[in-house]
Amino acid sequence: MVLHRGSDRNLKGSRRKKKGMVDNSNCRPWSELPEALLDLITKSLGVIDYLMIGCVCKGWRLYVGAHRKEFMASQPPLLVLVSSYARRTCYFYSIFDQKLYKAILLDLVGKRCSGVSCGYFVMEDKKKSADSQIWFLNPFTRHELRFSSPPNPYLSIILASLATPLQEFVIIAIDVFFLQFRKSTDVNWTVYDYRDLFKDHFTDYSRWLLDGAVFNGKIYLLTNHGEIGVVRKLNPHPYVAMLEIESMGYRSFEVNLQLLALDDKLLMICRNGPQIQREQFQVFELNFSMMKWVKMENFNDQDLFLRHRSSGFSNVTKWSGSRQPMNCIYNLGISDGICTLHFLDDRDPKPFPSPPPQPITRASSGAPFWYFPNLSGSVDALYDD
Repeated sequence: MVLHRGSDRNLKGSRRKKKGMVDNSNCRPWSELPEALLDLITKSLGVIDYLMIGCVCKGWRLYVGAHRKEFMASQPPLLVLVSSYARRTCYFYSIFDQKLYKAILLDLVGKRCSGVSCGYFVMEDKKKSADSQIWFLNPFTRHELRFSSPPNPYLSIILASLATPLQEFVIIAIDVFFLQFRKSTDVNWTVYDYRDLFKDHFTDYSRWLLDGAVFNGKIYLLTNHGEIGVVRKLNPHPYVAMLEIESMGYRSFEVNLQLLALDDKLLMICRNGPQIQREQFQVFELNFSMMKWVKMENFNDQDLFLRHRSSGFSNVTKWSGSRQPMNCIYNLGISDGICTLHFLDDRDPKPFPSPPPQPITRASSGAPFWYFPNLSGSVDALYDD
């Protein structure tokens, strides 16, 4: 009996062990999860979460890489908040689903973000010195480019790539009377002084450059009166050819102008001057056959997101599960991150009811700006002919 009991106790103990064991014979590793299930999982994710699942295993990393472009095209613009005192941290905020993401970047000490170009943060040294740099950082791919600062001040920066067999980047710095550019393989900057061009073309210096954009492989420049010039031959002797277009009759104190490229369209954004109480926006497309600016009455599937040095369009119909209105302009406040929604029809503008959390806004002393996930994987191509 004792042996039986002993055997009995041993059997019971064995059963307890068996109960705690898991039969893994039919389980497969996460890396072999079917692609159909990964599709279902990623459809409910935001941008940062989508990038993070690529860190799980090699199979998921390959999946994220193969579908990144399609996924990013389905994401609306994000609000970026970077503190002037940030060391490594910035925040991405979605005004549509009120999701906040914290991103850890590389060393930001002594840097400030002055804008965005082709999905890259444009970082500059706060304290200028002989060895100051302009640092381009893609927060999603972590790719970075570093250039020495141009010799002259500038209003805006454009990043582009040369359409050559070997990838080569070009940085263009636009100032009131200067065009400065440098290739990634160049040692020094090339500076083009076009004060004589403006004096010959307009007989005075009441006109100057405000903005630029890469469109159809060319650099187009916008003056404060709405005129357009195109840069011919970056090397060896670049020059700006002014296009003969119908004058808009603008004066510099009446409107603020911005140049944007959208697919096959070159656009000019006009914001009324400070003397008009109600803020108004108009968008014009350059009609190259008639050589005149034509007012756009419809954005079709696009919405316009406005902010100095970080403006752009986004296709609403591609947003995953979105029911946001089309033909709208989201104008971002300069310092508070509050967005105002404007319409192309006669409806009055209204605040968009999703500002970022106040603790984050207060902690981020730098001005907020837009970031477009769909632009995070490509750089505008420039044809240097």
